[in-house]
Amino acid sequence: MSSPLEAFAGLLDRSIREIATLATDARSFDATRIGRIADIWDNNTLPLVGAACAPWPLRSKRASSGLRWMAGLGADRRRLMVDLNPSLDRVLPTAPPERSVHRDYQGRVFPVTFRLTAEIIDALAEDYDLANGSVRSLTAQPSDEGLQVHLTLATPRRFTPSTGRVSRDGSEMPWQAAPLRFTFNGVSDLQFDAEDRIGMAVSRTSSGPTVAIGRSGRLQATEASVWPDDPRWHESTAGQAADLTTPHARPQRRKPLQTSTLTAPQQAAARSLVMLMIHARLVHYYPNLAAGIPILDICRVMADAGSAILAASARRGAARQTAFAELEQRWRHVPPEVPPEAIRSGPAMLRIARYDEPHDDHDVPHHGSAVLLAAAPSAHPAAPWTLASAEITEPSRFRIASTAFDDGQHIHHDGRSLRIGDALVLR
Repeated sequence: MSSPLEAFAGLLDRSIREIATLATDARSFDATRIGRIADIWDNNTLPLVGAACAPWPLRSKRASSGLRWMAGLGADRRRLMVDLNPSLDRVLPTAPPERSVHRDYQGRVFPVTFRLTAEIIDALAEDYDLANGSVRSLTAQPSDEGLQVHLTLATPRRFTPSTGRVSRDGSEMPWQAAPLRFTFNGVSDLQFDAEDRIGMAVSRTSSGPTVAIGRSGRLQATEASVWPDDPRWHESTAGQAADLTTPHARPQRRKPLQTSTLTAPQQAAARSLVMLMIHARLVHYYPNLAAGIPILDICRVMADAGSAILAASARRGAARQTAFAELEQRWRHVPPEVPPEAIRSGPAMLRIARYDEPHDDHDVPHHGSAVLLAAAPSAHPAAPWTLASAEITEPSRFRIASTAFDDGQHIHHDGRSLRIGDALVLR
């Protein structure tokens, strides 16, 4: 087992290599995993540099604290760290149990994410009119857990909020439909047509959750979760029940790790590296930009960053400051985005399909759109495949089936519409 500091820095090197591996050939491009890995280093790069630059007797202690603080975000974060470095499983504490309900600063309960059990399905049906809900957005993409689908259902409440919604001009307005945000993993069957998006029924079988959408849409998955993103959830039946059992004492906030001893060059280098990671994770949040984000160039700039931090911190005095200043110079220039390749007719492998219905959110209008991200072969047969994308504003038709993500597909694009046989129609 390496020292805690070597494990901390090695985790950064492994993170960068994994992101590069996922982006080298677009056929294995996994925007969700890239985003999750890059997100690790948002709040943990400064602690790594702080541990590396601490006095020798404190380095191992601060590195161990940094790894525990990183893993303390939850079970998913701990699993991701162990997946990147299995030896960490022996040294990281067990993830604490996670609560699905918390309290805000006013003491009101609010939900986070619930596993979609039969009990939760019954609770949703009691508080929200799923049969008259409308699919607001749907995103389907391959992931390390199989085909993953994110679905937001805008749903009428069965309970009446005690107060109205204060609009941007200060007037009181009725509350809009409540967004229920579902995530389905291991999707084996998906049929969705945006023209048939009204109404949703959810049940749970021995093989996992089953969803009916509209008259003929369907979705079958192995596991699912839901986040009721409703600002009035505390007034629902489920919210009132949770209010009786949720502690009023707010959980103690995690104390930030000590990094105040860092010099200006050390902080600048760390923050430049953070900015590179932030640009890398954009592929997860903005699929319409993913084909133009130079992930491989970003990874080349960041390559062996953990080892470079250890090497710079091993120097003394002015030499150490110079080394970190050189790292800041190396990491400060984010490779520019490039115009994304457009999807053309030919062989392809679909990586992301997203549909958004026009809607207002807090008095801000959002236009409807559809985004496709696909892997396409390069000019040279032996070269890695590259990403290509297409975005249509206010599409007149969007229909997709899970078979659109099968290997060996052919996309037909005639300038007006995109089609993968009967599995995908977009125009």
